[in-house]
Amino acid sequence: MDGFVKHYNEVEEMEMDGGAKIRWLITHKNGAQNFSMRLINIPEGKETPSHSHDYEHEIFVMQGEGSVRLGERELKLREGDFIFIPSNIFHRIRAEKTMNIICVVPIKAAKLILGD
Repeated sequence: MDGFVKHYNEVEEMEMDGGAKIRWLITHKNGAQNFSMRLINIPEGKETPSHSHDYEHEIFVMQGEGSVRLGERELKLREGDFIFIPSNIFHRIRAEKTMNIICVVPIKAAKLILGD
């Protein structure tokens, strides 16, 4: 694999429960072997589903304001913040102002959701 450059608009946007939208920018289907990168748009007043899983992920808030639930804690978010979500902790992100976030997860996550 020689690598590639693409524009996010070239990637299908999928609806998530709670009103957020996700684009799987880089996955195993593009040749990535370790990590997947996702762009998630959360419109004002919407959220990602509350869930947990057995892998960690890292998030960067590119735009917007809102909050993240990490277990029992509710923490404020703003543009430029970054989040570490350990495995097996319930979490969800809610937008007070429309948010765009980059989320990095292991390839395992993409395979579970998108299939091989």
